Amino acid sequence: MTWNVPYWTVSSPSSARPVLTTQTNSRNDAQAEHRTEWEEISPVLVDCDADVVSLDGSKTHDEMQVLHLSKLLDEAKQENRRFEEQVQSLLNQSMTETSSLQSKIAELRQRNKEALAECERTKKEKEDVVAALTKKNDVIKATLQQQNQEMRQALEDLNRSSAQAQAELLDARNSLLMCRQQLAQSSAQLESLQKEQTARMNLTDRVAVLEAELKAKDTELAEMKKLSSQAKSANVAISRDDSTTLVQEFNNIRALLANCIPERLGGMFGTSMTSSSNEVVSALRKLNSDIHQDATIMAESMAESFGFKNRRGSEDEETTLFQQVGTTIGPSLVHFLGTKSHSEDPILIQIAFQTYITRYLCWLSTAWIASGGKERLGAADQSNTTQTVTTAWSALSHILSKHLQFDDAQLCSAAASKIVAGLADILLVAGCDGTRLQLCDTLKQKFSEKISLLAKSGMRINKLIINSIDRGLDVVVIKPATVFDSTCMDDGYDDGERDKNTANNRVLCPTDIGLLQRSKGPNGGVRILLKPKIALESVVDNLDD
Repeated sequence: MTWNVPYWTVSSPSSARPVLTTQTNSRNDAQAEHRTEWEEISPVLVDCDADVVSLDGSKTHDEMQVLHLSKLLDEAKQENRRFEEQVQSLLNQSMTETSSLQSKIAELRQRNKEALAECERTKKEKEDVVAALTKKNDVIKATLQQQNQEMRQALEDLNRSSAQAQAELLDARNSLLMCRQQLAQSSAQLESLQKEQTARMNLTDRVAVLEAELKAKDTELAEMKKLSSQAKSANVAISRDDSTTLVQEFNNIRALLANCIPERLGGMFGTSMTSSSNEVVSALRKLNSDIHQDATIMAESMAESFGFKNRRGSEDEETTLFQQVGTTIGPSLVHFLGTKSHSEDPILIQIAFQTYITRYLCWLSTAWIASGGKERLGAADQSNTTQTVTTAWSALSHILSKHLQFDDAQLCSAAASKIVAGLADILLVAGCDGTRLQLCDTLKQKFSEKISLLAKSGMRINKLIINSIDRGLDVVVIKPATVFDSTCMDDGYDDGERDKNTANNRVLCPTDIGLLQRSKGPNGGVRILLKPKIALESVVDNLDD
């Protein structure tokens, strides 16, 4: 007979409840341990037909099996209760933790919501701040741009003021040099006047001697008449001739002495009318600047208003017009006006305008009578006379000729008409598309005021020269085709790239009026107070480049 230990499997009555894996494994291990103990203490026969009894023979096999199963069942129930308690504890703990987690989740959600709201608020504030800063930045940028523009404008004004100040300083230096030269010249003139005064004193003494001789001759003649009434007629005639000769010599010396006294000339003019060479120089500089500026404006305006065309006039008419204008502004300039194109840049027309106005106002400034046919009467040949006699002759000529001249309004109108006609002829020579009448009317409509002011300036310079306390003042312009000489003229269009002191550099035309002072005597000569300006023929080559 062989003992066999049966293997029992008991299912858990709480299989529907949740069972943890570790707890199930523990229960299986406990059951396996009970089976091992049963096999050791409860051996049974292999023969199934034998009666199964306990070791002491008090219980049968079935009873032992029931007891064993009951024991296992009790243990299983206890295990199950412990398991249920553990499960319940775990469930309670899980529910507690779940509730805590839910509260924490709710709290986190609330915090998240608040954080999102705070983030949105912060974002909105940042956007508002960015918008405000952007707007402020734009305002600051606009302000900086405006300030930058104002600073640039102020800098430009400062540069212009500096340039003007430098020019004024240069003029002041030139004026100082001129004053020094005038002082030296005044010293020389003072010496000359002292010599003239000495000569006048000698003449006065000579007159006194002649008067004494005349009285002596008269006395002698009376005595001769009384003493010898029967003298020969020849002797009487000789005495009479001697007396007449002495009287004529006395009268001539007295007249010469009267003409040589400069103090009498000062009474011919009022003290308020006198001027100096410095005033004449300043007036000429202002006039030259106005001529250049007005010539530029008029040339550009007329070129823009009319344009230029191919010539349709006859050859005889063109030749006559060219010759007429050439006598005023020079044949070379007339040639370039007729052959060059002026549509893009009317610089040659501007130069021609400047030349014509300069030459006409130069004549107006020197003419002692600007009307009738006696313009040159006051410019008689005085090369062999003294400076005093020359000055006296000029002053007396101007005083005695006042009744022959036009008044200022008539003279200004006549001068303006003359300038307008000359400018119209220049435009016709340049090929301007218009008739002479149309050009004259347009010039009068647009620029009559400017031209009248130029004429008045020329008349004012004429009066300044006439009434100047400095003797020998004379305005001058350089003639065309003259060889350039930097000692007595300046290039008005100098670019600094050419050597002008060469034989090839000839004057194309004058552009500015200059001022000279002529003096006679041992220290006499010509002194340049203001250099006249010119345009060289090479300026046309620069235009082609």
